[in-house]
Amino acid sequence: MRFSRYLLLACCLFSLLFFSGCGQKKQVRHLTSDVCLLLPGQMSKKDVLSFMGEPNLRRAGDDGKMEWIYYDVRKSSLRKTPLVGDKMGHENYDVVKVTFDGELIFTCVYRSYDEKEFAGLGIVVENKAKDE
Repeated sequence: MRFSRYLLLACCLFSLLFFSGCGQKKQVRHLTSDVCLLLPGQMSKKDVLSFMGEPNLRRAGDDGKMEWIYYDVRKSSLRKTPLVGDKMGHENYDVVKVTFDGELIFTCVYRSYDEKEFAGLGIVVENKAKDE
């Protein structure tokens, strides 16, 4: 009788912990597929916002054209390990750069970077805990 109470309590606690994390996932962006929806010369900034959402970074490019940068961090399983993950595994970055000529898309480029290449872009990941 006593064992069954502990088993019931354990099952309830497990269920509570398991289901409490189900609804707390952040919205997933699929940059590789979303970028295919963008048509240079035909779509405006408003269209980009509707397909891609707010960019991670807005800046003026070297040629004076406005650039919107979108990125996603993809961590290996080892990198996701609590406490020691920052010293193990690797991160890759999916980056989309949309350049505007006035209100219309001028170019749209997708590329995947490793950690060293991404660091060379000068893009600062605002809150790493948010991307986990």
